[in-house]
Amino acid sequence: MSTQQNDALPTIDLVRVGAGAARDGDATCPSSLRWKTRPMSRAVGRFPKEQLDDFVLRPVMAALDRVEFGGEVPDEAFSIIQGDGGPVHPGVNRFAEHAVQVYLTAMPSLGPVPLRPVRELWVAQRVLPSVVWELYAWGRRYESVDGGLREFRFLRLGPARERSPAEVAIAAYAAAFGTPAEFPDPWSEPFRPFGRTGAERVRVLEVGLVDGSVKPLLDCTAKEVEEYFAERGRARVVDIARGEDLVPGFGCGDCKRVAVCRGPVRMPGLLGVESGQGALRTVSVSGLRYYRKCPAQAYLRTVHLPRAYEYSAEAELGHAVHGWLETAHQGQGNACSPDTMPPVTVPVADAAWSAGKWRVTGEFANVGARMLAYHVEICPFRDAPEIDSVRVEPQLTFFDTVARAVVVAKPDLIYRERGQWVWRELKTTQKARWYYTDPLEGFPQLALAVAVLAAGGLGPGGAGRVELEILRPSGAEIVVIDPTEEERVQTARRVLREWAAPWRSDHVFEARPGRNCRGCPVSVWCPSYPGPDPDEKEDETSAASRTATEG
Repeated sequence: MSTQQNDALPTIDLVRVGAGAARDGDATCPSSLRWKTRPMSRAVGRFPKEQLDDFVLRPVMAALDRVEFGGEVPDEAFSIIQGDGGPVHPGVNRFAEHAVQVYLTAMPSLGPVPLRPVRELWVAQRVLPSVVWELYAWGRRYESVDGGLREFRFLRLGPARERSPAEVAIAAYAAAFGTPAEFPDPWSEPFRPFGRTGAERVRVLEVGLVDGSVKPLLDCTAKEVEEYFAERGRARVVDIARGEDLVPGFGCGDCKRVAVCRGPVRMPGLLGVESGQGALRTVSVSGLRYYRKCPAQAYLRTVHLPRAYEYSAEAELGHAVHGWLETAHQGQGNACSPDTMPPVTVPVADAAWSAGKWRVTGEFANVGARMLAYHVEICPFRDAPEIDSVRVEPQLTFFDTVARAVVVAKPDLIYRERGQWVWRELKTTQKARWYYTDPLEGFPQLALAVAVLAAGGLGPGGAGRVELEILRPSGAEIVVIDPTEEERVQTARRVLREWAAPWRSDHVFEARPGRNCRGCPVSVWCPSYPGPDPDEKEDETSAASRTATEG
């Protein structure tokens, strides 16, 4: 993509691709990305904004701008940002202040060549008779005094790590061949580049804001950047600009076409609550569970603040069992057999097996092996008639237009049996029994399953049954719920309403300090965190005893 400056830019079409659009991710929706590259296209069915600004990097960037371009000290800059900006959650404020200090501390280690900050974006712009193409990258920008070296820095909330080659290629190309330009106002207008175009050498790196880690990504001449972009970036830019496939999920809430998109299944009234004129939100049953524990924890998870490791050995075992069965059930209806399960190992010290990223050893490995052996007896595909449409841990997305909520679910297994949909959830436990009066009350994901099946939310086919598979080292059981039974449907809707209503009406997400703080993975960012209990020894999974490293 060659660049040129032109004061008489056409307005027939504008294609603007940022480096972030090229990030790797199976959940990325190609259609949504395409619409985001068309700033001249208006959102269909506009929704009001949330009261809290959920863009975590906005206060970070604003404070860094005041330090780098205004000469202010960090504390003063952040105080001004807090006073001038929109409402921000206290946990986000605490993280942002930490991030600014960490970034500025890391700067001396980023390179020996003196660099000056650059306020404007670098934009590679190509003007054609009917369309303007633009490439840019959002992050921090620096250049040498003579302008021969440009350095672009991605920011990540968690530790620095690799970026996709296409992301790096777009950022490097914009730095190597772009011209400075301010953000257009309105965004639907083309950039108006001015000043020097390009540089002889480009560096691209990433800075982790949780710990100040630095990951070099590219360091080469402009000619080498051009070759790298041709190999790693150009085709991806075209794919982004032409994307059509629909992949509904957590990104639907930010999509300008969600109101008319056929991707998420429309289910008005699914959560049983009304939003009034509220903002469009995205939620899962896990999110509602976090909210019930503590609204602040749920919010800080939603905005992806770095988290401490949060999984106990029991939780790791549960994930490993899920992972093993996910792989075993991928055969589109093949029944599990004993020889496909991990063995119980003697001596126990030698026991170990893995499923995906989850690895269990010792007694936990043998406990999991016993659970999986009992699953064979109740495998849904054992002697099952006429099975089709098997989907293992699919991501299902529903749009409750009444609640103004995108609801994302990930059942352990769904399939059709003789034309009737079956939705199965799996739970592992070493307890002899669970103490709940009604499985719908104890496991709200079952309530969601009943409501979806009762409303025909899975497509062609009848509402068969909802199953809860419980695996213990001593045996297995199946709890069956009939989604055509009116009492079960009404109970499911009541449960969903009770879980969703407080979340939907909340606009500030205040902390709820208590026992849950001790295991909260985002407690390090929470001003209400009371600190570790001095009377209780902390275990190795306590969030309070670890540095937050995820995000």
